[in-house]
Amino acid sequence: MDNQMSNVTISVILPAYNAEETVVPALESICSQSFDAFECLVIDDGSEDATAARARSVTDERVRVLSRPRKGLVAALNFGLQQARGTFIARMDADDLCAPERFARQLALLRSDETLAAVGCGVRLFPDKNVAGGMRHYIDWLNGLLSPEQIANNIFVEMPLLHPSMMLRVQAMRDVGGYRVGEFPEDYELLLRLHGAGWCFAKVPEVLFYWREHEHKLSRTHSAYSPAAFRRVKAKYLSQIVLAQRPEFYFWGVGRDGKKFARELQQRGYLPERFIDIDPKKIGSSYLGIPIISPEELPGSVPLILACVGSRGARAQIRDFLLKRGLVEGQDFLFLA
Repeated sequence: MDNQMSNVTISVILPAYNAEETVVPALESICSQSFDAFECLVIDDGSEDATAARARSVTDERVRVLSRPRKGLVAALNFGLQQARGTFIARMDADDLCAPERFARQLALLRSDETLAAVGCGVRLFPDKNVAGGMRHYIDWLNGLLSPEQIANNIFVEMPLLHPSMMLRVQAMRDVGGYRVGEFPEDYELLLRLHGAGWCFAKVPEVLFYWREHEHKLSRTHSAYSPAAFRRVKAKYLSQIVLAQRPEFYFWGVGRDGKKFARELQQRGYLPERFIDIDPKKIGSSYLGIPIISPEELPGSVPLILACVGSRGARAQIRDFLLKRGLVEGQDFLFLA
């Protein structure tokens, strides 16, 4: 055991709370990895059921169960990061599954490009009967973002890598301070900090992670994962990373989502030179004291364009319009949500 544990490349951080029904299958999928130089840290966060006992029943010397009083997910993640002996962190939740090649494929991708702080992989939801249309749309969008460029261009739309499917460089995580506690999604906030520090992200295209869908997910029950919390953290890092250097911009979208995002930016001291919308009832009026123009009224030379539209298919139409004008996504325009 000592020799094997001294050769740890990957530290799996698996926080668990009251997961007695699912933790064993999750661990079995980890222990079945084709790449075997890893340790798996099960952080039992004060479970009130048999989670710890079930986890210890998995007879694999690479699995360490660390039980502690309940302090919450972020504290459990940071405790795992402190305990990690590997050069890379693989995230995993206690109710999900991964394919045998996940670690090998993700590690190879990380090692192939030193600019990558984290990589994901293709994701599939299960069981199918629990999956609603909105989640299918999100997974389709998520699985379509593979390259560093695609992910960077969409990083202010939504979390572009699924957290429990990620593998990250330990040093990159420690350099930016690990996970932070607050009224925001801790995974997205970490990714945005890494993005602001100049790191890139990518994905293995194959489906190697299976994400269990159920109504009790923390992302559905905690205010830190509310739409407003996501919008605040996006606006914060958009302001710090982009607008601090490029404060002049146009803002496309004066619908419900666009107005909410624009107000977040206003609170941070940023207002566009013009709003853009296609609704004839809005064109010619104003919002937040700023004139609303049509897309056709865009001048030949424009500053950065931020587009925040909620209608299905609208993003693709805006992208097509702006590309035909010779603008470059990620440089001349960015999408928000």
